[in-house]
Amino acid sequence: SLWQTPAAFQEGAWAVKSQDGTSVVMTRSIQVTNYAGTRFTMDVERTVRVLSAEDAQRRFGVAVPNAVRTVAFETENRITNKGAAAWTEEAGLVSVWILGMFAPAEDAHVLIPFQPGPGPVVNDAYFGKVPAERLRVDEAAGHLSFTCDGKLRSKIGLGPARAKNVAGSYSASARLLTVVHYDKPEGAKRYVNSMWETQKEPYGGDVINSYNDGPTAPGKPSLGGFYEIETSSPAAALAPGASLVHVHRTFHFEGEKPALDGIARAALGVG
Repeated sequence: SLWQTPAAFQEGAWAVKSQDGTSVVMTRSIQVTNYAGTRFTMDVERTVRVLSAEDAQRRFGVAVPNAVRTVAFETENRITNKGAAAWTEEAGLVSVWILGMFAPAEDAHVLIPFQPGPGPVVNDAYFGKVPAERLRVDEAAGHLSFTCDGKLRSKIGLGPARAKNVAGSYSASARLLTVVHYDKPEGAKRYVNSMWETQKEPYGGDVINSYNDGPTAPGKPSLGGFYEIETSSPAAALAPGASLVHVHRTFHFEGEKPALDGIARAALGVG
């Protein structure tokens, strides 16, 4: 099949509404038509803000050791329905989807804690089932590990019943712990389904995803070698003039393993 990301999502400049030493606010008006022919007219406001080690301590309740270097930022993403009609499930909905793209390593693993409960923990069918040695789910401990070495195209996702508001990754060789935290609305259950198929359950989608890059087909090159940690807002059923906000935060901690262990336990519940 042939597909293309709509031009409004990827081309052209954003207007800078305001900026200071640690943040910038950008705006854009977007019009896009979905597969069902529904036209969406929206305003998007995106604030990118640098965070500090003190922000990490407030968020996760643990002091960052002096020997650990920290780079952190958040994006606050607001979409507003500027059309004359309400956005409805029957006609199709949009959501805010934020992804971080990171450098892979032989020993890089994405670590995702999850809620206990019935039903499957993880959807690993996006690009074919993930081999067991690359996806380890520990139901008793309440977390999973997903290999992110940039060598096998694969993707996983956790739905709203299982996803918590945090995910992360660790590479011992890179001395790097990454933690992604986002605002997950209480009780939200309807998320846009991003499986590459005609949808049977278009609002049965995932909240947290992770993608590992690799060859797109046997003998073909990869897209570039990277892995991703992604979060999504609920499907935006917005009345005219109404808005939805999704906030996604990324914390990179670089240091020796013992110093990072306490941060990982506090933020992810995993050593």
